[in-house]
Amino acid sequence: MRKYALILIAVVMVLTASAFVISNKSKVESSTTYWFLMDESGTSVTTTQVSNPDELCPEKLEDPDCAREYTESQTEVIAGVRSVKASEVDNHIDFRSKD
Repeated sequence: MRKYALILIAVVMVLTASAFVISNKSKVESSTTYWFLMDESGTSVTTTQVSNPDELCPEKLEDPDCAREYTESQTEVIAGVRSVKASEVDNHIDFRSKD
């Protein structure tokens, strides 16, 4: 009987711990994201942010040449201006193309 009680306590502890892990992962996924417009040539990310790129960049074609979306951890604020870290430019999480 004591053996079953210890097993039951162990199972409850594991379930409790896994609930906290799942909770922490959902917080990470809901981080702030930022959309940045690309330059006229469509090759470089600018510091110009937009909240919704759909009007300016309606398509999602093969080439991400209009706007790119980045997480907060992929950006940095320098002299009051948010920009994409140089090492994260090609790691965008979403993009839009010119029509």
